[in-house]
Amino acid sequence: MQSCGEDGSLGVGLHVRGYLFLARIDQAARLRERTRNVRALGSAVQEFNSAQLLQRYPWLNCAGIVYASNGAYGEGWFDGHMLHQVYRRRAIAAGVKYLRGNVVDLTTIGSVITGVKLADGNQLPADHVINACGPWSASVARLVGVELPVRARRRTVFVVSCPTPLPVFPILIDASGVFVRPEQQHFLCSVSPNVPSDGDDLPLDPDFSLFDENIWPTLAERIPAFEALRVERAWAGYYEFNTADQNGLVGRIGPDNFYVATGFSGHGLMHSAGVGRGMAELLTQGEYRTLDLSPLSPLRLQTGQLLVEDAVY
Repeated sequence: MQSCGEDGSLGVGLHVRGYLFLARIDQAARLRERTRNVRALGSAVQEFNSAQLLQRYPWLNCAGIVYASNGAYGEGWFDGHMLHQVYRRRAIAAGVKYLRGNVVDLTTIGSVITGVKLADGNQLPADHVINACGPWSASVARLVGVELPVRARRRTVFVVSCPTPLPVFPILIDASGVFVRPEQQHFLCSVSPNVPSDGDDLPLDPDFSLFDENIWPTLAERIPAFEALRVERAWAGYYEFNTADQNGLVGRIGPDNFYVATGFSGHGLMHSAGVGRGMAELLTQGEYRTLDLSPLSPLRLQTGQLLVEDAVY
């Protein structure tokens, strides 16, 4: 785990254990192709057949699994709240001012947004407006006649305990789509609901039927020690789900000074550093300098050149 620097800015609870993806025979070719693609981009990936997988992770039931891949280094998980605080402290140190309020309108003159109106009546002047409103981005965009395919989709996370120690446990994505990883002395697990039940703006009450019908049977079969697991607690939150292709929408759209950074479908925190830098360059330099984020432009919604993300869980 990464330690905290003297100024307290580096403590993000980083655990480098990789993402272990499991594939059945009908999924193996697709996962192998993904492995080739990320290696071509410079990432180190380990590959396993069923026997190798069992040797590496003896607590795993490998029945039905013919192929698996795992990041060799530089891959894992961190504390999202801690990372957010790092960003916030550094932004404030650089002169950023944070204001809290609900946006109710965007005032315009011609094709330019001139201000942001808040629910408390305050009017904020604006040279540029960035819509990074997560699950609520679409409603804000509609204030200036822009339609975004971003919806609030509920995801439930369960915290479970297991009486049996399970060493060298990575982030595990089962062939079924069930996700599980360690969290201190417990485990976090989740799964995306099936399409018919994955509605917009559902109440943020944990959906325990997902655990009873999908997660627990899968984990009990895949990890025999989990037959004795116990649910400790659960919570639900929203993904800013891009229904078009599940990838981020980054760049200008609509009015001349209106930008979006939204629709990351669960990957937003992982992409935040790069998107933040790219947006800063776009606003201050008029173009991307160190990171070309143009493939994520929302203009692809009009051209149909979508970037379909197949690794959303």
